[in-house]
Amino acid sequence: MSGILEYLVGVETPKVLVIGITGKQGASRSKLMMKMGTNVVAGCTPGKGGQEVNGVPVFNSPQEAKEAMPEINSACTYVPAGAIKKAAMDAMDAGIKFTVLTADGVPTQDEAVFKEYSKAKGCTHLGPNTVGMLDTSGYLFGLIGGSASWAKKNYLPGCVGVISRSGGLSQLLGAFHCRPNLPGPREDGSFGPLWGDKYPGVSAVMCTGGDPMPGVTMLDAALAFQKDPRTKVIVAYGETGTTQENDLAAAVKAGAITKPIIIFLGGMFTKAGVAQSHAGAMIRNEEETYAFKRKIMEEVGIIVVERPDAVFAQTAKVLGL
Repeated sequence: MSGILEYLVGVETPKVLVIGITGKQGASRSKLMMKMGTNVVAGCTPGKGGQEVNGVPVFNSPQEAKEAMPEINSACTYVPAGAIKKAAMDAMDAGIKFTVLTADGVPTQDEAVFKEYSKAKGCTHLGPNTVGMLDTSGYLFGLIGGSASWAKKNYLPGCVGVISRSGGLSQLLGAFHCRPNLPGPREDGSFGPLWGDKYPGVSAVMCTGGDPMPGVTMLDAALAFQKDPRTKVIVAYGETGTTQENDLAAAVKAGAITKPIIIFLGGMFTKAGVAQSHAGAMIRNEEETYAFKRKIMEEVGIIVVERPDAVFAQTAKVLGL
């Protein structure tokens, strides 16, 4: 069965270029990606062409890699924030349809430049400031899971599609949906198992990142999960700042998204102009406040909870577990 990238960008089988593969993180994380089943076919680092890392051939640039291996259709970057703009644009220039940008601290001006560039090129990027994405059909981009053995035990196939603006919460919301007999607070006020041995599992986990100008937005991810036949319920972490949750509510109101959505909304006590946690969480106007977002989401039937552990009881209720 197709993974979530088929519905997000039309890539049925990812064939991946790792940009920055010769660095410490690039080498270790590309190894994790491969152990999770990701088809990493090439890597690139300027001046390192001709080497091999984890048995993967290294080229000097995305263009050189693409020319040698035309099947490359996606990429994952492990380069510093200051190098992300060039890495992203080089990947787009090479005709790579989808790129994951893991670095945090990328200047917003750079994000604006390559976001417009991606539109002109017809390409898509996830991030920056993302732990990436994991699909239980058998591939991983980025940092999710820590180790392959842990990830394989804790991210199991099922029907929950996870979207998060937070790296940590994308992993929590994914892994906890895969635990049998998960304990938690119930709607009646008691505490105990929310489901039995039959856990809901996940179709995919997608972290949109915590920056003010993400590539793939919460709405983009939700529209992909809407098309994905594996996904029965969408679970998300949202927060103040940007209009991502507002756009999600508008799509539900318009009927573009009909699957149930459960969202833990953070930032209840965030004040305008205060940088709390992610750069993208800063409130610039009333429509980016917690109260406004919660109101418009609840008006269209999105289930909003105030605690991350309250998500799981709502998942069980929606699925009838």
